[in-house]
Amino acid sequence: MERNKPTNHGEGNPEAAEEFNEAEQAFVSSKRGKQAIDAGTHVPPDEEPALERAENVGRGRAKGEDPEIARRSKP
Repeated sequence: MERNKPTNHGEGNPEAAEEFNEAEQAFVSSKRGKQAIDAGTHVPPDEEPALERAENVGRGRAKGEDPEIARRSKP
């Protein structure tokens, strides 16, 4: 009697993750994906003040700059 591979992968499913990653890369590389990426960077002028306030709130709670960023920027 041949045993089937278990379909329960616990907390992760490597086959599903690989399928998702391939589909995501295909979308990002497509014309439609590039249009969506470009559109996503546009912030309507009436929303800019709210985003700046939110960024300032976040920065106010931060402990400081991530030291890893400083390490990467040094030659």
